[in-house]
Amino acid sequence: MNPETERTLKIIAAWCGPVWIVGYIISFGLLGHNIPPPNMMGLTAQELVSQYYGKYPEIGYGMIICCAVGLLYLPWICLLASLLRDAQGRMGLLSLMELTGGLLTAWVLAWAPAMWATCSILVGQVDPGIIKFVHTATWFVYDCTYMITTTQYVGLGLFTILNKNQKMFPAWAGWLSIATGTLFVTCMLIPFSKDGPFAVGGLWNYFIVFGTWIVVFGCYSYFILKTVYKRDTSATTLNS
Repeated sequence: MNPETERTLKIIAAWCGPVWIVGYIISFGLLGHNIPPPNMMGLTAQELVSQYYGKYPEIGYGMIICCAVGLLYLPWICLLASLLRDAQGRMGLLSLMELTGGLLTAWVLAWAPAMWATCSILVGQVDPGIIKFVHTATWFVYDCTYMITTTQYVGLGLFTILNKNQKMFPAWAGWLSIATGTLFVTCMLIPFSKDGPFAVGGLWNYFIVFGTWIVVFGCYSYFILKTVYKRDTSATTLNS
């Protein structure tokens, strides 16, 4: 491949990161009325329908958009994995953890909004109990499969810290990545929390955990953009 074409493709993939952040906040957060999400564990089926899906018909539009936006995570992950491979000279355990964890996370980021869009579009056509079942089960998958994202960020963090040859990411970013992956463990409490900081929309499990994730993702996006915009296409950074 022509080096300049390759560099252009990598720049496009790198920008998928910031676009994912903005697009997901708008589609999932604002259009989807998830700042914070309704606490399905403390609502009856009829209350979930009347206070959320029935009240905000734009949720369906937001979640359908979110399905596409969520998968922008995918090319960004693939680019990051290629950069880690080039820095090490091969795909080792840690770079594979980053890649496979990221791929599965991308799928969940798109699949879950599709299920919530289904709830929104079918509200009024099916029993509220079915709406609550689908809505709640989807949140359980979205949050309680956190280990796939933990695997990604712990692998990325360890690579950042332990690989002395890589010059793309500072050590502090690696420690922050590991901390972020570890924070997700409290998502296991969501099915058992009707309110408080560990509920689905609680201060800790929603705003702090997911907020820290976005911050770390943004930090790595910044360093990746710096890397791919460099004209130097040395083997340790840009070769694919």
